Amino acid sequence: MGASLLYEVLEPLPDAHGALACARRLLARFGTGAPGRPSLEFNDVASEEQFRYARRYFTRGVFLSSERYLQDPEVRELWQTLERWGFEDLDEGCWVETELQAELAALWPLPEGVQFMLQKGTTPSAFPGRSADDWTESDIDAAVAATGPLSIDISWDARLRGLPAAKLCGIQLCLNSVWTEQCSEPAPGTHTVYLSIGTRNSDDIADEWLRDTGLHLGQAKLGW
Repeated sequence: MGASLLYEVLEPLPDAHGALACARRLLARFGTGAPGRPSLEFNDVASEEQFRYARRYFTRGVFLSSERYLQDPEVRELWQTLERWGFEDLDEGCWVETELQAELAALWPLPEGVQFMLQKGTTPSAFPGRSADDWTESDIDAAVAATGPLSIDISWDARLRGLPAAKLCGIQLCLNSVWTEQCSEPAPGTHTVYLSIGTRNSDDIADEWLRDTGLHLGQAKLGW
């Protein structure tokens, strides 16, 4: 897939709608040519609040772990609880699919090494069950309107005016999350927008381009 350098645009973004508007302004200002379709991904459900909210829109999810954590007492206890409640382990202790039943909310905070991912197969129009390549801008509007406390990453691939190498360039929006080391991490109530400039532009060209934007930017972070 390759890697990119992400630079946070440091301006106040008090709500998801404002963050989306900021991302689109940057795309209109710096993008050239037709941008690719936006992509959207839901991050792991990291809190009881997120789980309860997700039940408005989703019917199923999956608990994930890996072999290195399966002997942890808290992880074993969680898997035993899920088994008692009738949920089947589909991958030797690493994958348990569930319906989003209300009682599951009591399992948060999850033990270290356990993730919970939403499955989008049977969701209403606010969160259509589509692949990352099928979202439209109208879908993005609907999803952001319904985001609530959920953590979502949205990106637009686009050639940035003035940068010779376009690979992995564009705009990235993180709702209720911030970019850390090659991934976004939950940050309830915090929305962030990043310029993605790839890694194929020389340091001199990239530094000059970033200065010329006139934007107040954070330090470079490795992303995708």
